[in-house]
Amino acid sequence: MERFYYENKLSNQNITAKPNIAWAADITEFELVENKKLYVFLCLDIHTNSIIAHTAGKKMPASSAIVKYLEQAIDKRFLIVPRTPVIIHTDRGTQFSSKKYSEFTKKYKKFFIPSMSRAATPTDNPVAERLMRTFKEHSINGKTLQEFIFDELELYGEVKSYRRVINKYVSSLNQTPNKKSLLKAPDQHDMEVSTASMLMVEPIHSKGFSERFGKDIRNQEIEKFKDQNLEVIGILQELAAKKSELVDTTPFDDYENNLALKLIDQRLIELYSLIIKSPERTRQYVEEAIEPVTNSLDHLHEKVDILLPNKKRVKDVRELRDPLDYNLYPQFMANAGNVFQRQHELKRAQLRVAYTILYYAGFRLNEIRNLTQKDIQKAIASSQFSIIQHKTNKAHIHVLPRKALEDLKKLNLEYEVIFEKYKYKFLFGKVEPIADKSLVRFINKDLAYTCKIGNIPYNIKSHSFRINVISSLLRVTSVQNTADIIGHEDIRSTMYYRRYALSKNEIRSLLDQINE
Repeated sequence: MERFYYENKLSNQNITAKPNIAWAADITEFELVENKKLYVFLCLDIHTNSIIAHTAGKKMPASSAIVKYLEQAIDKRFLIVPRTPVIIHTDRGTQFSSKKYSEFTKKYKKFFIPSMSRAATPTDNPVAERLMRTFKEHSINGKTLQEFIFDELELYGEVKSYRRVINKYVSSLNQTPNKKSLLKAPDQHDMEVSTASMLMVEPIHSKGFSERFGKDIRNQEIEKFKDQNLEVIGILQELAAKKSELVDTTPFDDYENNLALKLIDQRLIELYSLIIKSPERTRQYVEEAIEPVTNSLDHLHEKVDILLPNKKRVKDVRELRDPLDYNLYPQFMANAGNVFQRQHELKRAQLRVAYTILYYAGFRLNEIRNLTQKDIQKAIASSQFSIIQHKTNKAHIHVLPRKALEDLKKLNLEYEVIFEKYKYKFLFGKVEPIADKSLVRFINKDLAYTCKIGNIPYNIKSHSFRINVISSLLRVTSVQNTADIIGHEDIRSTMYYRRYALSKNEIRSLLDQINE
């Protein structure tokens, strides 16, 4: 098969004056099961390290897929033919040396120039290599993408939507400040710098070598251009803020409006003067730059959302859940975490601590997500948990019975595993608490496994702990007392649990009596 290779036009000139001078692209991979892999294609603008094109799949991406997403990036970032075509730099992989990619280079020759690393020379594409490493190390709620994939595979045997997951991690990375984005989100910095660049002529030098290749005199002009660009950004932000204030005022604020208009006129004159006096800023003023189209569209969407009627969701009717009572509790404690193979020790420890707290305190699952080691130690010392309730967002004190304190004190080994060995900050989260839905799936999978191997014929879910606490209270005290203890603001919520006040054995006994 014929291959097409291109000259290394970038040649490690990775210092750029503005966006759309050079893009770098590469493909990386993540482990799945049975030696299978997930392949991810990423393309970034090296000025801000903002990812501008990406795709993923369980097969190595074809040239046609890569071309498709690069075409979309070109269409999005170039409304007109650029004065200087962008360099798109890649390695010599089959996707980039294919006939399809060659046809792509010819079709968009006015927009970009292809560039390739030398054979077997990854140091020719260091920005892309570094991005791949950063992407693999980037975490959401304390989990890297690889860790998230492993957890999903262990919970469900598959990842339900690879593209959705990749989109989530790409979006998160594009919102995470880096050195090139000047402590702003790369997406935001990219938009601001691109907008300001519309007011400026092309830089004298658009790219240069980094310091590790020695001193490059072009970098002085590049830094000067970048400083001027930031100055224009400041002026545009001031104008946009003042214009926004004007739009929000009423028709009766004529005097204030006139003053504001004069201020805008004055700043526009200063901007024109700035552009005319400086040979680096002589490009015609572009009005759209003052108020980016994206801001207008966001405002429009907000108005449309208010005007359009909300569709009523049809509520799903789910099977009634059973309480997890004192007869079942020991079985779930004994089998906690056995369904999980990866990090079995950690997950068993987490589940045993969680089951103990849920069984005695009757928390909603969302209310244990934020628990730390300090919270648990304080609860043991004071015989109570002080939490913010998930539904009401109000503080509530859960008093713990003596048996709960005894059982919590016996879990020292579990605390050591979670907080010392694995250095988790939260009971379910190394840096940030686990997402609520992920925690529900995690616990329900473990409960379902115990029901299966123990031949437990009941519908036991994460909420079964709370059902047991409330139904047990209803047997020994009033509805009002139960509501106060459990933290219900409205006793009607507590009344809902009266269906559980009689156990199934008690109901069966009563029914047997009337049928004798």
